[in-house]
Amino acid sequence: MNKKINAAIDLFKDFTGENPEYLDRVNLPVDTVAMAIGHCDGIMYETVRDGQRESYIHKFKKGSRPVLAVSSDGSQLYLLGGAYNFTDRGIEDG
Repeated sequence: MNKKINAAIDLFKDFTGENPEYLDRVNLPVDTVAMAIGHCDGIMYETVRDGQRESYIHKFKKGSRPVLAVSSDGSQLYLLGGAYNFTDRGIEDG
């Protein structure tokens, strides 16, 4: 587990240019049933990078798009598959 925590911390630092202020433990839902909605064309998100609040829009290339799915109770969205990575530059299509 420590390797995964360290990898997440490194990715955070590479992306934001800062050390995390705190670590938090969350329980991630693991659903075995989800409904596929369709391909996800893009993501909009807001974050702080190098001390500045920034808004981003990432439009996936057609061959990189993940499938957007929702849990059977409608309370959790998922991105399934796709050819992308999250790096120090943000989301990058494969």
